[in-house]
Amino acid sequence: MIPIITSLQNPTIKNLVKLRQRRHRDKQGYFLIDGKHALYLALKNNFPVETIFLRRTDSLSIHGQAGNLSYMGSDKILPLAQKQEIQLQPVSQAVFQKIGYGDNPDGILGLAPYMERQNLLCQPNQSLMLQGLYIITEDLEKPGNLGAILRSADGASVTGIIVCNSRTDIYNPNMVRASRGACFTVPIAQANTSEVIEWLNKNHVQILTTFPTATRPYFEVDMCSATAIVVGNEHHGLTDVWHDKASLVIPVCIPMMGQLNSLNVAQTATIFMFEAVRQRKSYLDHQQN
Repeated sequence: MIPIITSLQNPTIKNLVKLRQRRHRDKQGYFLIDGKHALYLALKNNFPVETIFLRRTDSLSIHGQAGNLSYMGSDKILPLAQKQEIQLQPVSQAVFQKIGYGDNPDGILGLAPYMERQNLLCQPNQSLMLQGLYIITEDLEKPGNLGAILRSADGASVTGIIVCNSRTDIYNPNMVRASRGACFTVPIAQANTSEVIEWLNKNHVQILTTFPTATRPYFEVDMCSATAIVVGNEHHGLTDVWHDKASLVIPVCIPMMGQLNSLNVAQTATIFMFEAVRQRKSYLDHQQN
């Protein structure tokens, strides 16, 4: 029988609480995966989860690492965890309330090391020329927005997301939760703006910049070739360097019919992504007929 952690002063529990802060995540190289949806996708995509903490309830029983397990909502998670030989650690209700996310934690939490992300900037040119669709975020502040963009990116099956000069980090618990696990399904790279612009110029990728002052509607631009959609800071938008240094730049806007002049950054990125999906599907359908 695996012993249940019941003390809030347990060193492991105290350390999990610390990992809610970026400085401790960066120092230790570990982060938390909250919730069954995110944790399932992490396991499904072979992200190296080390330990899974389970809230003890009347429906939970763990008899040895490879014994019989039951946990409400874990019918997909626990078989994968057993197959990957991940440590399972039950904790009391009070302990999980301490380490879980928000007011209603759903009773399951993963601990995983930072993982070196795929270097999107080293992909072969042929892939870019044929079908590359990239989302680039610059100077985002809110982890929830990055998570929402990742969730949409999974739905649109984008080639990858490049995070530039971000004020949040890609291991923030709020980002992981908001992405619903898409942070484990969508390739993510991190770089500064100058590096990304140089890479886009070198590979002749067209760049759609989102400026409220632009006059060309986004749906008038052909997105069937290699395309990068760039969205900026929630308050200040994109920096001028995108127009000063980038080559194939097309400033575009979303026509606004009301009294406001812009949408939330995640909503904007989502609209652009699915316009690209619509255009590419229409192009393929036309080719097949």
